Amino acid sequence: MTTDAGVSNLMNDMNLSYYPGCTLDTSAKEINESLHQVCDRLSIHLRELPDWNCCGSSSVHAVRTQLAVSLAARNLFQAQALDSDLMVMCAGCMNRLRVAEYHLRHSSTTIRVNEELLGNRLKKPLPIRHFLDIIPERLQEAPWSQALQKSLSGLQYVPYYGCLLANPPELRHYPRLNGSMESVMKWLGAEELVWNYHAKCCGAFLSVAKPTIVNPMASDIMERAISSGAECIVTACAMCQLNLELRADIEKRLPVFSIVELLAYGLGSEDWPNWFNRHMIDPMPLFESKGFCH
Repeated sequence: MTTDAGVSNLMNDMNLSYYPGCTLDTSAKEINESLHQVCDRLSIHLRELPDWNCCGSSSVHAVRTQLAVSLAARNLFQAQALDSDLMVMCAGCMNRLRVAEYHLRHSSTTIRVNEELLGNRLKKPLPIRHFLDIIPERLQEAPWSQALQKSLSGLQYVPYYGCLLANPPELRHYPRLNGSMESVMKWLGAEELVWNYHAKCCGAFLSVAKPTIVNPMASDIMERAISSGAECIVTACAMCQLNLELRADIEKRLPVFSIVELLAYGLGSEDWPNWFNRHMIDPMPLFESKGFCH
């Protein structure tokens, strides 16, 4: 039996359904792998949706609004059957699933269309939780508050959330994520540097269609991070990480880490070199210079 937060009464385990989404299942597999390792070490048990599909995040919502809701709805109905909160790591997927969940409860047209199309409806509110909704508090609980095995002490970084982790107005009942990455990085021993670009858009899905627009946006973010004195950028969005690495076309570029890669490292994972090998900006020289590779 779980509580509304999806937390087991046994040994403080947490049981959640999990939607990986297309990006984490393909081009960002290292984020998916590190996420699972973090959850295993923090007694968070994930049940992947058995037959999940694309949520419509990349482009469908821009051209066929109701179809995008139905794509997300099919995943939500699977999560409802598992009777636990749904965890999502991808910022775009989280946004589309939360918007769909809202309309499946508040829009009579959306409810009717999806009952006809999918033969189902949401019986009650379905909490959709981002990884960062859960982890900062988890790291303050025993025994995980003492679980740090490898510190990032001496690493100077700037946090980058990107615009997709900002909730649209109808989703204001969800917690804001600002400060959550900083809490995790503080637990890891890293030093946050101040800048004002933590939520500036990087261009996201315009990266392929309009690179002439996206390249200056990504370059501006990278330049601001460099001018802050940071040694790296830490993000929670796979698309933001890709854009900053791929589209920042300036000579000097900083490594860009996913927060889950660094947390898995801190919790003792030995697989982080394999993840770093997939980065377009090699982070190994920075790790070596800090003595983190030993």
